[in-house]
Amino acid sequence: MMMAAELVNRVMLTGLGATVLVAILAGAIAGPGAAVGAIGGATITLLNFRWLAHDAIRATTGSGRLSGIGLRKLGALAALGALLVSGWTHPVAVAAGLLVLPPVLVAQGLRAARD
Repeated sequence: MMMAAELVNRVMLTGLGATVLVAILAGAIAGPGAAVGAIGGATITLLNFRWLAHDAIRATTGSGRLSGIGLRKLGALAALGALLVSGWTHPVAVAAGLLVLPPVLVAQGLRAARD
């Protein structure tokens, strides 16, 4: 359990760093709306990952009840919808923010496997 929690923390920290880089690039290319979109998309995907990982750890250790999986999905969908409908963000930048997690997760997973 401790190793999984450490992996989640490393993914979150690396993801936050990647979010800053993506937001800076998006802001430089397409303006502040793109930076906000990238930050919003990345925040949603990182928080969704953290919630999913927390539930997975609880399920495998038998410590407590799982939170509502449907609630997590509805929350992520509502947050994405709010980002896109608000008009403050660029949709492509939101998608770029959502794509922060996969390479970070792969890199940290490979690092954990090596250790």
